Amino acid sequence: MWVLGIETAAERGGVALLAEDGRGYELVFDAGRIHAEVLAVAAEGLVQTVGINRAEIAALAVDVGPGSFTGIRIGMSFAAGVAQVLGVPTVGIRQSEAVGLPAAKDWPGRVLVLIHDRGKHVYTAWVIRGKVGPEVPTTVERALAKLSGRAGVLVVGSGVTNFRDALARLAPEVVAGLGYSYASPLAVARQGLAAWNEGGGVPAGELEPCYIHPPVG
Repeated sequence: MWVLGIETAAERGGVALLAEDGRGYELVFDAGRIHAEVLAVAAEGLVQTVGINRAEIAALAVDVGPGSFTGIRIGMSFAAGVAQVLGVPTVGIRQSEAVGLPAAKDWPGRVLVLIHDRGKHVYTAWVIRGKVGPEVPTTVERALAKLSGRAGVLVVGSGVTNFRDALARLAPEVVAGLGYSYASPLAVARQGLAAWNEGGGVPAGELEPCYIHPPVG
C-alpha cells in the first residue's frame, strides 16, 4: 500500500510516494507558478521510477494551504482527479503542519511557522506539544515585533526565505535553513498516512482548502 503526497502550495513543489512500511521517495521541483505544467509529469515519472502499479496507491495526501491560491487549487484539483480515477480517499494536510511538525521533532524549544503570503503579509502558527495551532494572518513587521526578545524559538517556513535578513537581526532567535522553508512532499505523505490510518480521508473532491485571506486579483 502506498500514499501519494502532493505539494504545490508554495514556490517549491513536488510529489512523493510513501509505503506503509516506511519506504519513501520524492521528487521536488522549483516551479514558481507553473505547477500545473509539471505536476502530472512528475507524479507519473515517480510512479514509474519506483516501479509500482497505480492500483497500489491507496490514498492521496495534499497540502491544502495556506499558501499560493493558484498553487493550492492546482494541487487539490490534481489530487481530486487522480483519487476519482483510482477510487481512493484524499487527506488534506496544512502547510504549517507539513513544515512545522518535522522541525519540532528536531528542535527542543518552540517552533514558529512563518508562511509568506504576498508582499509583507504572512501567516504565523506555533507548534506546541506536537500540534500546530491556527494560522494567524499578520504583517511581517508585527510578526517580528512579537518575536523580539523570545529566546529559543526556531522559525521555519517560506517567510524565512523571504525575510531572512530581518529575522537574523532578532538575536537570539534561530532561523532555520532552506530545508525547513518549504513543505516536503514526503512530509505531506507521512502525515497523510498517519491521518488515514486514524480514519481520516474524504472522497475525491470533498477536501476543503485552508484559505485565510480571500484571493486578490
